[in-house]
Amino acid sequence: MDSTGELCRDAIYEVLTRSSIETMGKCRLLSKEYNKLTYESLFTKLHSQKTTIVSGSLIQSMIMNEYQVSFVSTNGLKNHTQISFDFLLEHVEIVSSTNQGVLLCHAHNKSCYYVCIPSIQQWQKVPNPKTRYDTIESSLMVEWSKPLRYKIVRFSEPKVELFESATWKWKLLDEVKLPHEESLHRMTKVSVNGSLHWLTWKRNVFAFDVKRESHCLFPLPLPASEGNDVRLTEYKGKLAMTSIDRERNFMEVWIMEDHGRKQWSKRHSINIGVLTRKKPHVSPLAFCNADVVLMGEYFPDVIFFNFKTWHIDMLRLGKGLLHGCFPFQLTFATKEKA
Repeated sequence: MDSTGELCRDAIYEVLTRSSIETMGKCRLLSKEYNKLTYESLFTKLHSQKTTIVSGSLIQSMIMNEYQVSFVSTNGLKNHTQISFDFLLEHVEIVSSTNQGVLLCHAHNKSCYYVCIPSIQQWQKVPNPKTRYDTIESSLMVEWSKPLRYKIVRFSEPKVELFESATWKWKLLDEVKLPHEESLHRMTKVSVNGSLHWLTWKRNVFAFDVKRESHCLFPLPLPASEGNDVRLTEYKGKLAMTSIDRERNFMEVWIMEDHGRKQWSKRHSINIGVLTRKKPHVSPLAFCNADVVLMGEYFPDVIFFNFKTWHIDMLRLGKGLLHGCFPFQLTFATKEKA
């Protein structure tokens, strides 16, 4: 590349380190080069330094029958921020998170949902749909950030309900009839490419396209890995699967390369023996960037593991049992009306 091209690339890089999440998302779709670049460890660190946006995860734990939430940064800082939901009317449980910093929470008494933005303490109370079926899973997808427009999907097999903030109404969709003994696995949902994905108990992936209001069921890339610890996650903006062989102490990372053809490819085979010697049941919670994975066990202590450099950072979050990890963008901004 000539000097002019290098200068152009450097200028674009500088702009991206100062861009919003929405702008970065559009650039990732337009260029494979910038998609790869924006998931690198150095870029994510620079982006958090030059903007009011800090990427990370919300770690939810339960203590004395109440949920507590801590925010941990993707940069592996040896501290964490306690997130308060005191601005809401009642105790809540986080159900779903989005890249726009918006959360879907469920009231403790299950009477309603709350859609909220913790960084500016904005919230909207959404009534439960009037149905006699128990909720199996719920999730949120943001369509627009300004003004805020979103949809909530609620599964109560075989019923599926969809709430649209634009109409402020629930509607009943076509029934979802899963094969015999199939069910959605809790705490495994991943939102990628306009679809919500869940791992099922039979080691398949259930995908629900929110815009088309359609669904499909497809297999994982490793049907023979029944004894392995398998998780769904997001890696570099794509649907991914991790599979841990406890006997060999290896973790494989598979990426969905082609959603239309449901084609997977193996990206990494990682020796995690350095982790399992101290934490034998450690599992991946989320990928922080291209090189770092957030790992955890039953308790809310977490480990930042750089599988390229083998560097490990452990962060102690306190007591309680781990009750979910939610990728999240924490924005420090002035409060404004939704």
